[in-house]
Amino acid sequence: FDLTIEIAKALGATKIHIMAGKVEEPTMLNDKTYEANLLYAVKILEKENIVGLIEPINKYSLPNYYMNSYKKALSIIQQINSANLKLMLDIFHLQQIQGDISHTINELMKYVGHVQIAQVPNRNEPDTPGEINYEYVFDLLEKAGYHDWIGLEYKPHTTTMEGLKWIKNFNYKNDTLSNN
Repeated sequence: FDLTIEIAKALGATKIHIMAGKVEEPTMLNDKTYEANLLYAVKILEKENIVGLIEPINKYSLPNYYMNSYKKALSIIQQINSANLKLMLDIFHLQQIQGDISHTINELMKYVGHVQIAQVPNRNEPDTPGEINYEYVFDLLEKAGYHDWIGLEYKPHTTTMEGLKWIKNFNYKNDTLSNN
C-alpha cells in the first residue's frame, strides 16, 4: 500500500483503487479484516490527500471476489465515514450485480468517487449491442451531479481507435478524436 501511495503521488494521481481480493466462503473474520485494512488505509489516504475507491465486482467476471455487493460497499463506506473512501461505480458491474441503474445512481451518487463503463454482457464499447443504454446513463450521471472523468474499462470490439468512435456518435467532443 505504501508503494501504491508513493507511485500515486509521483504521478499526481488523486485516486487509487483498493482491491478486496477473492474469498471462497466469506466469514465475519473476513469482514473484520477488510474493515481493519480500510481503516488503516484511510489514515494514510487522509494524510496524503488521496481518495481510495472500493469497487463491487460481479460474480461472472471475478468469481468469489469479496466485495461483490453495492449494499456491502455502501455499508463499509458509511461505517468508516471518511471523505477519502469512496465508491467506484462501474456501471458494467452494477448491471450484473443488481440492475436498477437509474435508482441506484441517484441513491449512491453522494458516495461515488469514480465511474467506469462497459457494455453488458461482453464488456465492449457502450454503443455495441447489449443491455445498457449509455446515452441515457450519461444523462442520469450528469443530472445526479457527476462531472468527473469516466473510465473506459472495456475491451474494444475491434481496435482501440475504432472503439473510441462512439464518443463522436454520442455527440461528445474530443479534439484528439476529431482529427481522425
